[in-house]
Amino acid sequence: MRKSVVALLILLLLSERATTDDATTIPVGLQKQLLVDDYAIVQTHRVERVLGRVEKANDGQPIFEDGWFYGTVLHDEDRFKLWFRKIDDDGTGGFRAHGFGYAESADGIHFTHAADVSGINFQGDFNLAVELNRDDAPSQLRYIGGYDAPAMAAGIACSSDGIHWKPLNNGKAVTFRAADCHNQIIWDPIAKTYRLFTRTDFGAGGGPLAQSVARDFEVRGTRIMTNPDISDDPTNWTTVRQWYFNREGPDEYLRRQIYSMTVWIYEGIYFGLMSVYEYPGDISEGRETDVITPHERDVMEYYIATSRDCDSWDLTWVYAGEPIVRRGPAGSFDKDWVFPSSTVVTHDDRHWFYYGGAAERHGTAELEPHVWFGRRGMIGVATLPRDRLMGWHAGPREGTIVTRPFVLAGPTLLINVDCSEGKVALDVLGSDGEVIPGYGGDDSIVLRRVDELDLQPTWKTRSDLSELVGQTVQLRFRLTLADLYAFQVIAGR
Repeated sequence: MRKSVVALLILLLLSERATTDDATTIPVGLQKQLLVDDYAIVQTHRVERVLGRVEKANDGQPIFEDGWFYGTVLHDEDRFKLWFRKIDDDGTGGFRAHGFGYAESADGIHFTHAADVSGINFQGDFNLAVELNRDDAPSQLRYIGGYDAPAMAAGIACSSDGIHWKPLNNGKAVTFRAADCHNQIIWDPIAKTYRLFTRTDFGAGGGPLAQSVARDFEVRGTRIMTNPDISDDPTNWTTVRQWYFNREGPDEYLRRQIYSMTVWIYEGIYFGLMSVYEYPGDISEGRETDVITPHERDVMEYYIATSRDCDSWDLTWVYAGEPIVRRGPAGSFDKDWVFPSSTVVTHDDRHWFYYGGAAERHGTAELEPHVWFGRRGMIGVATLPRDRLMGWHAGPREGTIVTRPFVLAGPTLLINVDCSEGKVALDVLGSDGEVIPGYGGDDSIVLRRVDELDLQPTWKTRSDLSELVGQTVQLRFRLTLADLYAFQVIAGR
């Protein structure tokens, strides 16, 4: 019995030691490492991954009161630029949508309608996803936009100013049916290709599930396509993948569906901005309109997913039921519906999550179409400190996070950490998994009650890592009541 206990203790001790035997060296260089997945991590102990905590701006009230939102906000030319779906009074007490408008803001909260979008032959004015084109694109192609083209398919247009647009492919669709949600086109600087993201159908409408679902039940999915050069041939799209939620079995479409997914590329990672339709078509909580009481079925949630290849996606937060932007409380404009902008703005050390909100469920639109537009204010925004999208949390007992080995490319290390109620210390390990003398253990300076996006750790006899540049190292973070989000090696400070 005693021998087995000793053996167990030895195994536990070995599991706490990080060596290059159980970790693959990764290329880090000077690229910031966001700790949103396990790519840079080889070992953790007494920590858990957590989702960033966004804060709704403007006290949770709408920040724009003249439009519905199947659009985009960018920060460009030192100002915020908003493309929105215009609405007008329909004469019956409700509102109708038609065309797209363009607005600007200096602070990201107060927008002024500056112009109407022209030149695009929308199918139904459903969506317009605007992105900045690749850096070397001609000035007349500075902006690229995906929209709903005739035949309910995806169209592409280009613009020099974001207001006056010219559709490609003579205004005809560039691919087959894509439904009425965001059709987003982006330049992918990682893969060096354009990508197109659209919705697609798997059930009603002749999709691959058509024979196994109710005839009138729509099963929504998402599609990812690539095209190396949209100017040469805007129709030359290759489908990378089409998929829908089915982890929980073939009937999961009754529980959740992808209503729309667009992609934001940030620090070498693909972030899927997912509008997820929860319990689609289930209005068992009441068929009558109720814009005060929050519902839990037939609602829209805003989730975030991650990927390293823009093909396979980590859907942890979807299945954990943790939206990145939560629906609002009773009586709020966004209590039943939060619909993502096509991208995320990063400005002034914060990420800005713009979204459309509604105070009623999706299915009630078929019963009383005006309820989606019962209030003019339909666009909100929530913000998050830079790079704190996801992280690792340690409680009152010390936790550890050990990185995979990497060749140290610079003398300075910066970490994004919130230990405002706790502490953090850093050990640097060598290729043998042991602490490098002077860079760990009692030589580490324990930092207490700090909350910084770019904190530079030091040691009692070392102010930086200049002695170790060019060597293979691992980092071991020791955390108590703290959250760690990212680290980055830089060439100087």
